[in-house]
Amino acid sequence: MNMINARINKIYNKEKGKSVIIPIDHGFYLGNVKGLEDPYKVMETLIEEKIDATLMSLGIAKITQDLFNVKDAPAKVLTIDYPMHSNIPGEFLGHIEHEMAFTVEQALKWDFCAVKVMLPWGLKPELQMKVIKNIANLQHECDRYEMPLMIEPLVLGECIPEEKRNSAEMIAHAARLSLELGADILKIAYTGDKESFKNITERSHVPVIILGGPKMNGVSDIFRVAKESVQAGGKGVVFGRNIWQNDRMVDLIRGLKDAVYDEMNENEIVKKYSL
Repeated sequence: MNMINARINKIYNKEKGKSVIIPIDHGFYLGNVKGLEDPYKVMETLIEEKIDATLMSLGIAKITQDLFNVKDAPAKVLTIDYPMHSNIPGEFLGHIEHEMAFTVEQALKWDFCAVKVMLPWGLKPELQMKVIKNIANLQHECDRYEMPLMIEPLVLGECIPEEKRNSAEMIAHAARLSLELGADILKIAYTGDKESFKNITERSHVPVIILGGPKMNGVSDIFRVAKESVQAGGKGVVFGRNIWQNDRMVDLIRGLKDAVYDEMNENEIVKKYSL
């Protein structure tokens, strides 16, 4: 087994071969995010609940380092880039700039098993090309150090009509472009149905995990989407705000494990945890 595959395997649950990933990197882009005001305390809970992996910035990795000195600690994925959303802290004006914030060498030093980069589409051409060049350069660095590269394509830029942004076809195109850029793991939006999502998982030949995105309609939707994605060949979920912005975070994590590991029906999960 090569080093890239060995590092990817650290992300998965050893028994189930799937992954429940709870990211805490939102403050890196958005500041003092509701539910994540104290990332150290959130990470304490996530480790107690034995999640499989997390996404975080280098700064949060430093302050939480002691929490990971336990057996079977979650794998860490470094959010390596900085898509600038505003020059005013806490505000969102769209994607207005994009640079790498950290290096693969730092990821190795701080015991990360993969790095994640965002690939927003629909930007103005000059910025769009800059993003692509940044990711191409990052891929060279990942290749040099045998570090897995997780690419997160997001179809949300101003140049894409709003009605097309969540279409299965657009998500499939964005996933394919990420694959061509050298993604070892794809972090994508769920397409909305198992058939179209299965087309992506079967043809990508790399692990495909789904992102949580904006707040969902209800907790049953969280479990349904998670379950359907793994039934269609997905390898797990990366759900953040939908989990730690909920007062029942612990029960939601346990329910996610039921959905991802065992493909339990969402209604059964809701009933099991009285959600």
